[in-house]
Amino acid sequence: MVTVETERLLVRRPIEADRARFVELFVDPEFMVFGKGALAIAEAERRFNHMVELSRRITYAKQPVIEKATGTIIGYTGVGVCAIDDVARLEWGWRFATSARGRGYATEAAAALLNVAHASDNGEMLCIIAADNALSHRVAEKLGFVTQRQIIWPADQVVTDLLVLRIGLGGEPLLAPSSLGE
Repeated sequence: MVTVETERLLVRRPIEADRARFVELFVDPEFMVFGKGALAIAEAERRFNHMVELSRRITYAKQPVIEKATGTIIGYTGVGVCAIDDVARLEWGWRFATSARGRGYATEAAAALLNVAHASDNGEMLCIIAADNALSHRVAEKLGFVTQRQIIWPADQVVTDLLVLRIGLGGEPLLAPSSLGE
């Protein structure tokens, strides 16, 4: 298991002991403000299961971000899977509890885990951000993502920006492992 450590944070694979905290976060409307919104308990459980499964296959999949000073999971960063133009792609993302926002944690954690991606793969990484999410756009810019185009996100019909970042030496789009969907 790869654990990434920064001055203030730990980023590591999700473990079963993280389940309760992630379910708590996934059902919180403030945590889930962008995207489909707060999940029902069963959906939150499935989302956590998917995080665990993907982390077994990709070293930089979505992972808990833990504040070292408190030992608390404050959010996540890493890749998930999304379908763009009918192709299952790897897509970088992050979400943080409201108490952890505005402190530079998203940039710090994502940059640290992106180093793992750069050392592991070569290709084009996606990042999908709601057009009106100015804070996440600033984080993405700091990480080196560049806006490629806008799309209408099918799940909620929201105008969404599709950003890209060259991982490692760059190359073809990074595809999701076979048999894994959103």
